[in-house]
Amino acid sequence: MFGHSAGGATVASAVLEDPRIKAGLSLDGPVAGPVVTSGLDHPYMLMEATKARRENIPDLATFWSHLRGWKLAVRADGAEHASYTDLEVIISQAAPALGLSAAQVAEQIGTLVPARAVAIQRAYPLAFFDRHLRRKGHLLDRPSRRFPEVTFRP
Repeated sequence: MFGHSAGGATVASAVLEDPRIKAGLSLDGPVAGPVVTSGLDHPYMLMEATKARRENIPDLATFWSHLRGWKLAVRADGAEHASYTDLEVIISQAAPALGLSAAQVAEQIGTLVPARAVAIQRAYPLAFFDRHLRRKGHLLDRPSRRFPEVTFRP
């Protein structure tokens, strides 16, 4: 299961409650409820941007310390909260018609080139689910030269 923002919070709680869910991926989402202190045994990945950073959200840091299964947090340099959504492409294309300045666009979708943001959106979630549901893939083994803007966070 995966979700963005509040949907990411839902992922962690759903993985805790529903044994059918084998792995959880949060796209810049926090956590809330019993899962914060109970943690998870299932694989869990957090793609951080600007909202769900463990250093800024104590519950997320506590949750992270209670994960017992495979876990990985990555951050794309220049990503904003909406970088993991369709807004990455929509805002960049609509900005001229809406009269948005470069600063206003960056505030919404960050400074990543939209094509790179979309490539990251596609590659990392797919690699996560391939690894944990199909038992294949190597993108998550270490930082990749294909994606130098993505850093692995301890």
